[in-house]
Amino acid sequence: MKNFNENKTCDNDGFKNEEPLQAAKAVRCSNGTFIGRESDELIIWKGIPYATQPVGKLRWKKALPAADDDGVYDATKPGHVPIGPSNDSEGTAEFGEDCLVLNIYSNTGCTESRKPVMVWIHGGGFCAESQASPLYDLTNFSKQFPDILFVSIDYRLGFMGFMNFERVPGGENFKEAGNLGLLDQLEALRWIQKNIACFGGDPDNVTIFGESAGSASVTFLPLIDGSEGLFRRIIAQSANIAYCDTMEHGIHVTQNFLTATGCQTMDELMALTTEELADAYLKAALIDKNCLLGTANFPLLDGVTLPEDRADMYGMWGDEKRASIDMMIGSNLDEIRYFVPTEGGEEGFADTLRWITKRDRALLNEQEKAMYDEFMATLANENEVKRLEQYCNDINFRAGNTNMAIRHSAAGGSTYMYFINKPVTTPELGAIHAAEIPYLFDTSFEDPMGSGERLGTDECEFRHVAKEMWANFARTGNPSTEKYEWKKFSGEDRQTMVFDDTIGMQKDIFGRREDLMMPWAERLGNGSSKRVC
Repeated sequence: MKNFNENKTCDNDGFKNEEPLQAAKAVRCSNGTFIGRESDELIIWKGIPYATQPVGKLRWKKALPAADDDGVYDATKPGHVPIGPSNDSEGTAEFGEDCLVLNIYSNTGCTESRKPVMVWIHGGGFCAESQASPLYDLTNFSKQFPDILFVSIDYRLGFMGFMNFERVPGGENFKEAGNLGLLDQLEALRWIQKNIACFGGDPDNVTIFGESAGSASVTFLPLIDGSEGLFRRIIAQSANIAYCDTMEHGIHVTQNFLTATGCQTMDELMALTTEELADAYLKAALIDKNCLLGTANFPLLDGVTLPEDRADMYGMWGDEKRASIDMMIGSNLDEIRYFVPTEGGEEGFADTLRWITKRDRALLNEQEKAMYDEFMATLANENEVKRLEQYCNDINFRAGNTNMAIRHSAAGGSTYMYFINKPVTTPELGAIHAAEIPYLFDTSFEDPMGSGERLGTDECEFRHVAKEMWANFARTGNPSTEKYEWKKFSGEDRQTMVFDDTIGMQKDIFGRREDLMMPWAERLGNGSSKRVC
């Protein structure tokens, strides 16, 4: 990021190789004055650092607050995106370790001084993607809701953000390395609390929302010490606290990383260049060929940032301490089709599901196996592939979501559940993982079936209604619209907003099968996506 002479007026000459600024917007924050770009009723600030960058001796260390600074900086270009196997930035950004940055979107059509704030946390399995992805562009969302201030953040991924170095010589000095990505997110939220009012945002009305790894993140963050008061509401789209790993699995992933780098000690790892680290991602993904998520770095149950027991996290969501947080949580009908390879058509898809479910069942105790068999019997009217597919959807998404929602509502927390049946434009994909994002953001994403095409959305009521509901929830904690009343969820009736060709509330749509799965889903976590490693 370019540092301008603080004693001079910043003009267009400061922005080389850029189209002339219509009205550059300078906002003074605790760590500098940032010059944004105004265009088409939006002012966007890009690449604002929210922490001291974790480079040099700070590699694999907990992020420190951004130092006070009175310099002037160009915030019209994206910052570096996190190192990972893919950032999907389409050439708009470069990767780097100095990736702890955020973007801010402000609509000039509303001059309110205390706008609700929505903070987007991107997905990508905690090992890939970034806010630079075209899928996560908040421009259109911001244009449609001028009374809301939107923020998107980047955080350390994979081998930079979720590691267990306890068996690596010198690793005893890196005890927080298991959840650095989550701690980065908290540091971003602290920066927002400190500075967002300068942009017209209300620090007392912050909603964090995300999909996939971003969704899991917003369910982890309220459980971490120091998160109190940083946000008021969460929207969890698909994933949940099941998306974590044991420290033992962290050792396994770390060993893959050491093998890929050829390093044996922390001193050797610290001496690697950024380019060598990036190269290690690609090499490590080839080591675990049986792992559906390649590098498979998830948050670790380290007993430092997160509890050591997954069940304890579910219990924490039943604590009155988190009852003041408003929760919206849900999933999609066909989530697993995004992850499971489809080579060989439906039969190849079925073979993969058979392998996953067989492996999963082998991990159950005798009581759990009986519950598993009863669970499958509840789907007796479905064909074999559909039963296996619904099992994978439930173990990876719905069981954890329902478990959290029941506990949160029982503790007095305001809780809203949704379920999406609406497919994307390509009918054979169904309502896959992330299907709702292009509808919310008016963006597109790459076809998971490998056509190379970017898929958009069709014109439907969901496209318009869902956006309004998300915005209403951020404004007031109630997603209801004038046309649709969204009733709160409770463990008794499990009221759920169902999005399909028609939209409306339904009670207890999955019945007995959720209760059967929740106990062992809680113990085993996120099912097929990780236990195949």
